[in-house]
Amino acid sequence: MRAIHLNRKQKILRNLLVCGLLGLVVYILLGFPPYTVRGMLARIERDYLLPDLEPILVDRTEFRYSTGFWNETEYNTYLLARAGDDTYLCTMYSRRFLKVRAEYRRNLKMGKGALCTARDGTLYVAGHFGDVASATAEVTAQKTTRYYTQSTDTYEVVRGESRTFTLQGEKAGEEVFAFQYREEGHGWWRDIPESEYDLEDAAREWYNVYVRELVDETDDGSRGVLHADLPVHVTLYGEDGRVLDTLDLTVDNYELFFRY
Repeated sequence: MRAIHLNRKQKILRNLLVCGLLGLVVYILLGFPPYTVRGMLARIERDYLLPDLEPILVDRTEFRYSTGFWNETEYNTYLLARAGDDTYLCTMYSRRFLKVRAEYRRNLKMGKGALCTARDGTLYVAGHFGDVASATAEVTAQKTTRYYTQSTDTYEVVRGESRTFTLQGEKAGEEVFAFQYREEGHGWWRDIPESEYDLEDAAREWYNVYVRELVDETDDGSRGVLHADLPVHVTLYGEDGRVLDTLDLTVDNYELFFRY
């Protein structure tokens, strides 16, 4: 049987087809990852059986780190979106090379009528704000310690001082208010008295969990950070300063201090 000889154009076409097939195989092996905002929203629509999603805030960040051999970059896409008339949600997608991970470091959060979430020093409140000119948010933190006793498999919760932090909002879109709460120069960890704590400090330091058998007065190595929902009272104002509405929402303390 005589071999088929291809001319130059035919060889180029063959190579392109092979590359296309290989690219499709890689795309399938990666799990059909969405690389665009529209693709990410379409994935959420399918996974959660939601109607058409409309993005109301998109924020992209880059995180560079070293593995010891070379430097890598992680690309994060933070999304706030509306489903239908009154359902809001937020989530995050992370991409490293060609791999895209949905809900990486942040589970999807959803709210009816309004939604409160926080990321990297900013508190976001989403809702219907057509006639709203300004807004304030009052976030209350309370010292909360949960002790777990292994021998009896029981928990005890001890509550203490509470403090309310008032934040001024700015419109970040037709349906989003942003409230900055991180002080300038705020570091990951800083040694300051409790009287000088800001909201981020309180969210991290005032919520604790201990195993009683491991507690040592001179060593807090058994400490864990307790997950807690902090109440958020939002007041919405019109152009004339008149109160139009109030919202009572919550935000997870991890969202307030965990940087991602």
